[in-house]
Amino acid sequence: MDDFFNRSFSDSDSDDNPIYVARDPRKDKHFDRKQELLWNCKGKAGKVGQGKKPLVIAVIGPPGCGKSSFLNTIFAAFSHDCWTEHAKYGEFGRRDKQVTRRLKSFQKKVYYTDKDEYLLPTFLDMTGFEDENTPLNKELLRIVFCGKLGEDEELNEVRNFGELYGVNAVREKYFGENYFGIYKKQDSKFSNPFWKYLDFSVILNREEYLRVNRIIVVCSANPHQQLPESLFEAVSDITNRERDITLYGVLTQADKYKSRDQRVLKREREFMRALGIPKNRFARIKNYCPDIDPNMTYEDTIIPSLDVPVLRLMRQLLTAEPTDQDYEHRQTKNGKCVPNLSNPCVALIAAAVIVALVLFVLFVLFKLCVLFLRI
Repeated sequence: MDDFFNRSFSDSDSDDNPIYVARDPRKDKHFDRKQELLWNCKGKAGKVGQGKKPLVIAVIGPPGCGKSSFLNTIFAAFSHDCWTEHAKYGEFGRRDKQVTRRLKSFQKKVYYTDKDEYLLPTFLDMTGFEDENTPLNKELLRIVFCGKLGEDEELNEVRNFGELYGVNAVREKYFGENYFGIYKKQDSKFSNPFWKYLDFSVILNREEYLRVNRIIVVCSANPHQQLPESLFEAVSDITNRERDITLYGVLTQADKYKSRDQRVLKREREFMRALGIPKNRFARIKNYCPDIDPNMTYEDTIIPSLDVPVLRLMRQLLTAEPTDQDYEHRQTKNGKCVPNLSNPCVALIAAAVIVALVLFVLFVLFKLCVLFLRI
């Protein structure tokens, strides 16, 4: 196949020059720039043995905004080989018809083929969030950002639990903010005969899985689609109130709209304003897709023209921040160790220990009383 220019435009140049697709990426005028940015990213990520850990980056957005496609583009940008579909994607826009339904983590060993010791980040992909600024949606965001959702867990299951039992039940279940919580007797989850003698159940104190250090909010560049401003408000509220997590914004599908289109420029401004982010934490990205390369040459090679804008954003994102060393799992509450009592068997054992201690204390008191009466 011959090399060719396509009809879309590249954000790697301000004048919207066409993208050059070649089987040999060294023919792309952005090849050297990609190598330079890739080296910058590695330097900022650091190596094993430097007291650092890989950053955890959550990629979130409304359903059907192109999160998984964007992740595959990131992985291609870090690659010297070719584009690979690590994150499954598809054209689905409703909550119940998304390809990504479970939380999925992509560590360096998944998407990076070079055998070096650079600590490239771990990316989190998950189902899309609804455009809501409700207490439940905020709690879902909080669970993800604080690393309380485990690998392959469904966010929609948490949502369904919250809709059934309320936000407080979700908070207690995933954060263990109380040792005990009041549950209704008819809850099938606690139909075990043991629980009928109690009016409480032991609350889960979950350990953290992957605590988020950076957040990339993804949205379509389509100026005809309404921005999910309620979701953006919820994200900003949680990151500002709960944790100081830096937000980044990405508009996808940039290949379909020229960067000088006034409608697109307006959408960019509204997008950044809604998230409260500056220009240096924003990027318009073209994903690897048949619209860019109808012959899908990228399955055999890479396109540096697409990689440069992504790596430029990654370089900014990997820049060290004071909070980056906060990786320790918080397994204490008010300075005291809190046991994990999520498993009913563990709960039974804990209850048995408590009963045994009570009986021991009563036995000691009984002995003291007998001794006192003899005296």
